[in-house]
Amino acid sequence: MHQLMTATNPCESAGWPSLQAALDKVPVFTIANGEGQPLQYQVGDRKLAIMYADVVAATKESVTAREQYPDLGSDIVPVGLGVAYKLASSGEAMVVPGMAELLAAGAPEGAQPMGQELPLFACMQLKRESEEGPPKVPLFMSYSDCAAAVAQAIEADAPKEPFEVDAVLSLQSVVEELTTLADPSSGEFAFQAPSASLQHLESYVGSGVYMRKVDDKEED
Repeated sequence: MHQLMTATNPCESAGWPSLQAALDKVPVFTIANGEGQPLQYQVGDRKLAIMYADVVAATKESVTAREQYPDLGSDIVPVGLGVAYKLASSGEAMVVPGMAELLAAGAPEGAQPMGQELPLFACMQLKRESEEGPPKVPLFMSYSDCAAAVAQAIEADAPKEPFEVDAVLSLQSVVEELTTLADPSSGEFAFQAPSASLQHLESYVGSGVYMRKVDDKEED
């Protein structure tokens, strides 16, 4: 596994605002009432908003919420990953990885996604052009997207050395590493939104609408 250095309090670092902007291009999903306010779930001794990395899991939970509380007008709402990470860091939310990603990261069958760190997948030999400068290694929230990108690179470039998904990182470790940089955009990684999430936003929310943040009070 590719190891990263760590730092403390990443959301309070000077580099956090620019890193949050990059993370907010990647949607996660929460269950909200008809006014767009995230529902609060009892997790241990706290009530938290739950942010799902897997749009399918979020959709299933929204169906359950509508059945249990029909008067709330519940639905799934996209939230920027940066906002979700900040809320989770302050103890107001929990970011829940998809089951397929947990298994791909090495978790045993039957593992509970709640409370697990969000895994990110990469092929360290695979790089893509970046608007911020030199080519970057894409970090995928979806294991299947990462595997597909590796297969496509092999077919297109026929590399001499084998391409494979060879790095599993936690979101926490990546954030901590990048916020130690004076300019997080100069780091070697670029975040890749799951294709399923983007397809959902295109078809369900509507063309040109990327995400909807929680209100200012919940961002602070």
